[in-house]
Formats: sequence, structure tokens, C-alpha cells
Amino acid sequence: MDDNNNNDAAAVEDDRTFVETNIERIKSENPKERLFSITFDDFEELPSAKGQRVVSSTLSCFGSQWQIKLYPGGDKESLTGMVALFLKKCSGDRELAIKYSIGFNGDEERMIRLGKSIFDGSVSWGWANFYSRSEIIGDDEEGGFLVNGALTLYVGIQLDEFIPKNPASSIMLKLFNDENSADVVFEICEQQKSDSESDRKRAKTSTEKLYHAHRFILQHYSAELSAICATSDGMTPIIITDVKPEVFRHLLYYVYGGDISDDDFAVHEKDFINAADKYGVTNLKLEAEVWYVNNTEITIDNVIDNLLYADAMNCALLKESVMDFIVESKEEVMQRVSFQDVPGDVCKDLLAAMSRHYETDSPGDDVEDETDVEKTYSKMRIRDLRQRLDEKGLGLDIDGSREALIANLKEHS
Repeated sequence: MDDNNNNDAAAVEDDRTFVETNIERIKSENPKERLFSITFDDFEELPSAKGQRVVSSTLSCFGSQWQIKLYPGGDKESLTGMVALFLKKCSGDRELAIKYSIGFNGDEERMIRLGKSIFDGSVSWGWANFYSRSEIIGDDEEGGFLVNGALTLYVGIQLDEFIPKNPASSIMLKLFNDENSADVVFEICEQQKSDSESDRKRAKTSTEKLYHAHRFILQHYSAELSAICATSDGMTPIIITDVKPEVFRHLLYYVYGGDISDDDFAVHEKDFINAADKYGVTNLKLEAEVWYVNNTEITIDNVIDNLLYADAMNCALLKESVMDFIVESKEEVMQRVSFQDVPGDVCKDLLAAMSRHYETDSPGDDVEDETDVEKTYSKMRIRDLRQRLDEKGLGLDIDGSREALIANLKEHS
């Protein structure tokens, strides 16, 4: 949350106590932010009379030295029982426009305060009423923020300056369907459908659209698109008849870095899954699958259709959603649903759904041996398996069955 921050210009230097604090640099989800943990040991033993100040060790950031000024009993502007806390730039005369955040981890959430100020070294910026001392310490009924008596603060610092964005993505997007620079062209033909045999023989395309692209980009995006490009020399159009023109246009737009709106997903949900699966645009397929799962109600009437579709298109997330429905509605499903056409390899997915439903323990991050790894992975959600593979940053395939995802994770653990 954003807070009204205060300065600490009138602090009396003689009332300060320097303490040795443990400072560690932490990876931030914001690439522009420098995030640090600063630990004050024995917080309850620190000077706590109003106006008494504790100063941390220094940390280095953006060419300057920084300190935390902590008032365990509050400063002169603090309300009774509140801890005051300020950030100080303690080296260099250069002014820095800074966005900063200071907080600490709680039992279930991280409390954080945000500020934005000009730091020139003459004053400190922060909060006279940062947090309640009693709530930081906690009691027998409710734990506070101390761990073994120590208070750890998380301090984020980033420049509040205008920094232009890397234009590469916008340049790439401008190349989409650019006829002047393109070296490959697709002709998308959607044929009319008719029940009459004679009409089918005389069928002519109802829609013909030309889309221009670049072989270099497509060849490096997917093997399927690369193979299609190899079927044509020069600018001879490559004929596509199994995808709607607007769907293929969105697919190419996505390849060039564009986003697809919710309205378009709503209209073409399965078309995107089908086309992206066929032409190897994996991330679009997975995004369309997530949209479909989150906007489709699984019912007794459509459960088998969705299961068969998920199995045919290798949509592990959709299959997991169907399995969850089957387990949660098992009695009605047993009475009203026929599994005659369901392939037998869905049994493992069903067992995984049953395991998640009936076991209260969540799969943890710490595993001891290969058996524990197998159990942990087998109960994990598809989204978590995919995320773990993606986080490895190895370009691993995250589009596959549950078994394929688990095998890939085990191979690269």
C-alpha cells in the first residue's frame, strides 16, 4: 500500500546506537529493484525509549551507501506504542529520486509500505508510525514478526527516473504482416460447407486472405512453421485450408509478440488451441487452454466431450479439470455417464485427482529420495508442473501429458 512518509531531519545524533546487522541481497521479481534483507537480532533488547534510535550497518546501492534508522519505541512524532523506521542515504552529495519499500514477512502475508522521495543525504525518509511494537513482538496467542527474537526487514530500492523501454518488442510487432520486408506469404482459404455432394465438388473458397511473414522469424519459432516455409520458394503463396483466416492472423500476430484479447479468446477458444497445436505455437495453445478451462463449466452433459477433446489435443490442464469434476461428482457420474469411449490411459490422471482430493497434505518443495520425488510430482497441479519446468530456463517442453511433464522434471532435476 502507499503511505504518507515522514522525514527524520530533526533527529538528535547523540541518541543513536549502531548495531551490527546481517544484510543480504535478494533476487527481486522487479528487475529494476534492488532488494535486501536486514536483520536486527534481539529486537526486544534494543533501546526502546521514545526517541532512541538504532542504526543498521550500511548497504551499497546505486553508487551510494544506505542505512536503516529504527526507533523501537517510536520517535518524537510517533503515536504511543508505534515503531518508527526511516531509510537514509549516507554517502555522496548527488540527489537521487528513489522509490522504496520496507516490510517484513508475516505468518501468511508480507506487510509492506511504499514511499517515493528525493534523497540528498540531508534527511531520512520513512514512517513515524511504521508498525505497532506489540504486533511485531506478538504474544502467546498470535505470533508476531520475530524469528528467534530477530526482526528481518525487507528493503527495496529503485530509481524513480524515466527510463525508456527496450524497443525490440515494438519493432518486432511492426514487422507483422509487413509486405515490403516479408519473404513468405500465406494464402488462407476457408471453404464453404454443404451437405450436397454436387455442391461440395463445386465448392469455392468463401474467404481468401493473404498474410505476409518472415522465414527467419517463423523458422526460429517452431519446427512446424519452419517445415511449412520449406514448401515454398520465394513469394509463391503457401495455401492453408484448415484454419480460419482470422485465427491464423491472430496466430501470426502472437508469434510476432502480440497479445490476444479476452474477446478474441471468447470467440475462438478451441480454434486457437487447435491451430496452435498444429503449428507448434505452444505458448498460445497453453494460454488458450487456460482461458478455456477458466471459462467453461464442466457438467454431467459435457464431461465426456471435454475429456475426449483434452485427450485428443493433449490438453493436460483441461483433462485435470475434468478429472477434478469426476472425483467431486463421482456418484452422479457413475449413474449417468458412460466411459465406453474413454481411452484407458486416463487412469493415472484420475488417480492423481483422487490423491489431491482425499489427501490433505500439500506437496512440498523438500523431498528426500526418488520415491518422495515421484509422490510429490504425481500429486502436483498441472500449472505447478509447467511452472517448475519453465522456471528452469532451459527451453523445456511444457506442453505435454502429466506423465511427460513429470518425466521432464525428473530428468532435469
